[in-house]
Amino acid sequence: MNGGSQSIVNARVLAWSLAHHDDPVRALARHEDLRREPLNQLVLAKRELGPERIIALAEEVGGPVSGEQATAVSQGYRQLAGCTTAGLNSRESWSVSPVSP
Repeated sequence: MNGGSQSIVNARVLAWSLAHHDDPVRALARHEDLRREPLNQLVLAKRELGPERIIALAEEVGGPVSGEQATAVSQGYRQLAGCTTAGLNSRESWSVSPVSP
């Protein structure tokens, strides 16, 4: 599911980059600059099991994990994915104003 969400974000950032640069090579470079680090962090987090870490922790301890542990894992992943309410509400829009013909 996160892959689909990140694809949408990538498409919006790419559209924004192309709309703000006359040179498509510069636009692609800008897109890469904006998306590489966040996506690298997500890939690394997924390698550590991302939100599934809660289930892995439960298996490690042989039972349920505390609500605090589960909340910490899920909030950390949401933060990395850029899916916190505060982060989404404070972020600049990737919308592009339409161009008149």
